[in-house]
Amino acid sequence: MILRYYADAEISEWHDHALRLLKTLHDEYGITVEIDRIDEQHGLITDFPGEVRYPTPEDVYERDLKRNRELNQVIEQTPSEAFKRYGKLDIAGNISVVDDGGTVWWASTLPGYADGYRLDAESRTAMDFLEDIAASPSNRLCVECLSLLDGDESFCPNCGYEVP
Repeated sequence: MILRYYADAEISEWHDHALRLLKTLHDEYGITVEIDRIDEQHGLITDFPGEVRYPTPEDVYERDLKRNRELNQVIEQTPSEAFKRYGKLDIAGNISVVDDGGTVWWASTLPGYADGYRLDAESRTAMDFLEDIAASPSNRLCVECLSLLDGDESFCPNCGYEVP
């Protein structure tokens, strides 16, 4: 499993917090992390344990989000509804869970914190997702079957492992 951050988040503090959480997840739990820097706003990224790439938002949308059946099954909106706002791609600041073959299985649909968003938005924000799994990876996903992420299950649908 790979955690991919579509950088940079609009607000510098969110961006810095995402970088810290990704580093924690890599260092403490051995989770592979990477960055697609599609909207460079906040200076150099140094001391990051994963790969940093510089694709365009259009390339990311085509590769990860568009026509992705797995992703369509686990997010409320279609990728075009979630990531194209007013005809413009709005991906920066979000996080995705990617399998080793490169398929995105889950993605946050709100880049920052849930403040000001509708009820239950916290299950769809990048920061809340990263904070949850940095505290305990098994809090949101089965560490044995990391690619089977939904977030609403009380046990892993593949192996039956109970998620606390």
